[in-house]
This record gives sequence, structure tokens and C-alpha cells, in this order.
Amino acid sequence: MAEVEVEDPSIIELRLRQARALRSVTVFKAPFRTTWYFLCYATSSVSSGATWLASHPVTLLVILPGLIAYAAAKHAVYQEDVIRQIEETVKYVVWWVGLGVLSSIGLGTGMHTGLLFLFPHILKVCLAAETCGHAKFDTRSDMWYSSESLTCGDWPAQEVTYMDLFKKVIVTSILWGIGTAVGEIPPYWLSYSAAVAGQKNVELAELEEAMRANTAQRHNLVQRAIARMEQWMIGFIRTHGFFGILALASWPNAAFDLCGLCCGNFMFPFWKFFGATLIGKGFIKTTGQTLFFVSVFRRHSREAILAWLERALPARLPGLWSGGDGGAAAALSPAHELHVWINKSIAKYQAKVLAKSAAHLAEKRWWWRRGLDRLQDLASTPGELRRVAVGLIPDTVAEVWSWVMVLLMAAFTVSCVNAFAQAYRTQLDEAEVEAARARLRERERKQQ
Repeated sequence: MAEVEVEDPSIIELRLRQARALRSVTVFKAPFRTTWYFLCYATSSVSSGATWLASHPVTLLVILPGLIAYAAAKHAVYQEDVIRQIEETVKYVVWWVGLGVLSSIGLGTGMHTGLLFLFPHILKVCLAAETCGHAKFDTRSDMWYSSESLTCGDWPAQEVTYMDLFKKVIVTSILWGIGTAVGEIPPYWLSYSAAVAGQKNVELAELEEAMRANTAQRHNLVQRAIARMEQWMIGFIRTHGFFGILALASWPNAAFDLCGLCCGNFMFPFWKFFGATLIGKGFIKTTGQTLFFVSVFRRHSREAILAWLERALPARLPGLWSGGDGGAAAALSPAHELHVWINKSIAKYQAKVLAKSAAHLAEKRWWWRRGLDRLQDLASTPGELRRVAVGLIPDTVAEVWSWVMVLLMAAFTVSCVNAFAQAYRTQLDEAEVEAARARLRERERKQQ
């Protein structure tokens, strides 16, 4: 067995001080220093990423020739319809794969883009099919968090089956699932690089330390249960390999980041890890989720679920009364009121989306011109500011969810800034440790 190098006590003390200082590198504790670290890390990452991308063979042999051909076709006005379709498809693929990456990247701090974008997209497609009477509309326009309705087109009305809706959204779901698989690569490479360098990954080391601490603190049952689950996951991956990763990736597993860390630390072959993750997350898990949400959002399925709730929930709640015929009092049915409220909210959401779409199609001005005109209206028209403020108050489930989405995106942005700033601070700390080790070696050399 290889000898384990014993770290000098001064280096251990230095690392402890660095770890304590790293905890204060957050937006709320040290906003200016954290922002500076974030900008330095982002600049360095963009520069190194651009250099790597520019020199990659795929860029030189595929992407660059493709961009040149695209620019030439646009300049020569060649096959405009084909070029437009290619542009829409590329934007569509980049948008949904990118959202998938954002969902899983960041070691547990990713943005939950399934809840924020994919599942509302499935709802939007189901509602559009009900409005249009068919499912032959183009769903690629539902990008960049568009609030416009999907364009029905001149198609005759026909029955929209469950499989019609499923086929309409499954490609989008798979693209998003592929993105979630790609987002699992950074934890793997971080841990793999540390293993190659003969160092233990920081996240894995913290996990093992937490396991030991939770084992010692037998009074904390929740922490012990979590530690045992994580320990079981590590053993499961080491025992079953490819099929173990596939099993862990094939269901909504919030702790899957640990899988990438473990596979990298054990130097599991990349393509086996990514292949199992891609099949599990990109195809098996997303297919199951799509089947479930189409069942929930489709009108016939939704009405069946609400009818079942009316039968399952109590028909009356004591103390709740409404005026009946002739002034007689009748108890309210909570399940019926829920049923009515959900249908009214969905109808109101559909009406607002259609109104926004019509206004957007009728508007021919540039966005900045519309913004200036809006400011002039607010300044010159009495009561306009109050009317706009009242219009911002959410009165449907979709609008409430949009505000929730804004808050979650803000939290995700803060977590990204903190993570990048701490990564840059970690680089500075490693450089400080290497300098301290060099001084120790120089001192030992002089003593000899």
C-alpha cells in the first residue's frame, strides 16, 4: 500500500482558518468581497472556456463551418423558410437542454427548472389543445418564459387523445432530461480530478465527516437516517456499477449529485457513468414524469381526479354556511368549491394568455419604444400607475406561480454568486497552501 503523506500541523491550522473564512464569503455576509470574487471567477472561467472551445476539434471541424455556411445562406437570402426552421429548432434545443443543465448543476443548488418551466409547459400544451381543438400547433415558440399562447393555425378540430398530448411534449421533456444528465458531469470531473491528483474531494470528505458525526450523535434520528441513506448509496454504486447508477438516475433522486462525486472519486469510467445517467435521467425518468403530468393536466383526467376528490373529501364542513333559497342556510361543500375554483382559475388563465397573445400580434413597435411610451403614459395619465399596480396583483394560480418563480430564480442567482465566489476564494487558499508548503520544504532543505 502507498504511504499516506502526513500533513504538517501548520498546514492543517492554515486550512482550518481558511475553512472558517470561507463560510463568510456570501452575498449577505460580505457583499462587496463576494461580488469581487464572483467577477474574478466568472472572467477567468469565460476566458479559459472560450480558449478551450475555440481550439476544440468539434469547433474547428463542425461548428465553425456550420456558422460560416449559415452566415452565407443568410447573406444570400437562400432557402429562407429552411433557415428559419433551423433557427427555431436550435433555439428550442438550446433552451430546454440549458434549462435541464441549470436544474442539476451546482451540487444541490440548481434551479428547479422542471417545476418552473417544464411542467408549466406541459400544462400550457394541454390547455392549448383544449382551446384549439387539435394538437397540430408548434410548441417551439414556448421559450424564454413566453407568456403568449401557442398559435393554433388553420387546422380542423378533432379529438385530442392522451397519446397525442404525450407525443406533443415528450421531445421537450427528453431534451430537458438530457440537460439534467449533462449537469451531473461537473461533480464527477471535480471528484475525478481530485482522485487523479491523489487528493480527496472536498465534498466527499465533508460527507464522510458528516457520516461520522451523525453516527456519533445518536440522538439526532433525522441526520442519522440521511447519513445511512448516503452511505447505502455509495455501497450500492460500488457494488452494481453501471446498473446501480442507472437505477439511481431513473427516478427523481435529489441526492444524485452524490453519485457523481462517488463515481469520480472511485475513478469510474466516464462514458459508463454518463451513459447510465443519460439513459436514466434523459429517457426513463422524464418519460414517467411526462406520463404523470399529462394525466394531471389533461381535462378529462383532471375532471376525473377532481370528481374523485369530491367523493373522497367530506361533503360538508361544520361552521361553514352559505345563504340558500329562501334565506335557508346550507353548509358549503369544500370539495365542490375546490373543483369550481380550479376550473375558474384555469379559464381565467386561458383568457389572459389569449388576450396577451392578441395584443402582442397587434403591436408593431420595438420593445424599447413601447417601454418609453409606457413611461410617458404613467407620468401623464392620472391613475395609470395605480391601474398598473392593481394589474400586477396575481389573481390566478399561474400568476401566483410566476411570482414564486421570480423569487426562486433570485435565490438561485444568489446561490450561484456564492458558489462562484467561494470557488475563487478556494483557488486563492490553495495557492496560499502551496506557498506555505514551499516555505516548509525550503526550511527543511536549509536545516539538512
